[in-house]
Amino acid sequence: MLHKAIEGFFISRRADNIADTTLAIYRHYLRLFAERIGDVEMDRIDADQVVAFAAWLQTEYVPQRLNGDTAPLAASSLANAWSAVRSLFGWAERRLNTGRPDRAWQRPRVQYVTVQPFSEEEMRRMLDAAQFTRPAATTRRTIFRMKRPMGKRDKAIVLLLLDTGIRASELCRLRVEDVDLNSGIATVRPHGTRQKTHGRAVFLSKRTIEAVWDYLASRTAHPADPVFIKTDGLVMDRMRLAHLVKRIGLRAGVEGAYPHRFRHTFAIQYLRNGGDPFTLQRLLGHRDMDMVRRYLALADDDAQRAHKTASPVDRWRL
Repeated sequence: MLHKAIEGFFISRRADNIADTTLAIYRHYLRLFAERIGDVEMDRIDADQVVAFAAWLQTEYVPQRLNGDTAPLAASSLANAWSAVRSLFGWAERRLNTGRPDRAWQRPRVQYVTVQPFSEEEMRRMLDAAQFTRPAATTRRTIFRMKRPMGKRDKAIVLLLLDTGIRASELCRLRVEDVDLNSGIATVRPHGTRQKTHGRAVFLSKRTIEAVWDYLASRTAHPADPVFIKTDGLVMDRMRLAHLVKRIGLRAGVEGAYPHRFRHTFAIQYLRNGGDPFTLQRLLGHRDMDMVRRYLALADDDAQRAHKTASPVDRWRL
């Protein structure tokens, strides 16, 4: 039966050390798939049913997101659904000798959005918003601002994301023992199947070292403890980190603030400042150069615009 097969699929995937985030995505879309198809035998599912499910996701399905947004699924989300269904039937073919009706569902084409790094001015505003409350005006005193209770933590998060380009999940998994504040080296440990998180070293600037030290010194932290924790003392997770960055962006008046945008900013600035792309690939933990090439294209556009402004031939009207 389909539900039993899905249960076996997840047992197998966990044994293969598939990342928890990937499993959560698969679980969501396979639950939808099972609800639409019904609890039928795997070998009774045909290509028409799979294609009908794909069409339903695109046209009728109403997502229930935490922020209340009910817009249709983006192409990237449809690609995640495609991957979940394909993975299930690929496993079933190997383990249960079933057919592959999923092959009738063509992979959705994902259009990459233009990378939008933070500007220097936006980063200064976000750092300020991470540490201080909004200005408060009263009738009895001048406008004033106060330090936020978690300002030290949030400043360290903003600087560490920007300074290293690590992923949100990688930051959340950092342990105190992974960050050597004397050498300024943080160790990102390999995780899951290592398809995304490769073990590597990243480097911290003096200001970031100071901010991380200042935060850790404000609490009791043991070597095996997470570097960043929530106000209740529990480990920071990706969703909480995303909400935190969004709130900082709103206070700073910066639209579209999310953790991965720091990674884009780090990469673009690294190339703008003369860093080589192969070292950048290693620092970011990419398996190949595809994403780095996108960053290079943006850096080249910057150089071309700078040349148009600074060219002596144009400036001197020769």
